[in-house]
Amino acid sequence: MVNDKCVCLICDSSVALPKRANVERHFKTTHSKYATDFLFGSEIRKVKVREVKSSVSAQQSFCTKPDLKSKAATLASFAVTEILIKRKKPFEDGEMIKEAMQRAGEILFNDFKNKKEMISAINAISLSRKKKTVVENCDATK
Repeated sequence: MVNDKCVCLICDSSVALPKRANVERHFKTTHSKYATDFLFGSEIRKVKVREVKSSVSAQQSFCTKPDLKSKAATLASFAVTEILIKRKKPFEDGEMIKEAMQRAGEILFNDFKNKKEMISAINAISLSRKKKTVVENCDATK
C-alpha cells in the first residue's frame, strides 16, 4: 500500500481498489507467466521475491534520506540563528560558528567511518544573509 493504493511490487502499477479480486485480476492478466516461471514454493521464486522487496526498500530509502538531511541542516541553521538572536550578536558571527563547527568536526569525527558524510552535513547548513532579516524583525518588535 502506497498512499492508500495497492501497488504491484513487480511492475509498480496501482490497482483501482484495494480488494483481493482486483489484485488477483491484475496479477493473472499482467503477470500470467510469473506462476509458471517462478513456481510456488521454489527457491527461485523466493530469490525473486527477496529481490523485489529489496528494490522497493531501496527506492523508499532513496526518497526519504535526502529529505531528512536537508531538514536536519535547516534545523541546525535555525538553532545557530536562535543562539545569535538570544545573545544579540551580529549575524556575521554565524559564519564563524559554521567554520568552527567544520574544524571541530574534522577533529572529532576523525575515527568515524562516515566522517565525510558528517562534514558534508555541516557544510549543508545554510547561514545566509536572509536570516539577518529575522534578527531585524525581532529587534523591531521589541
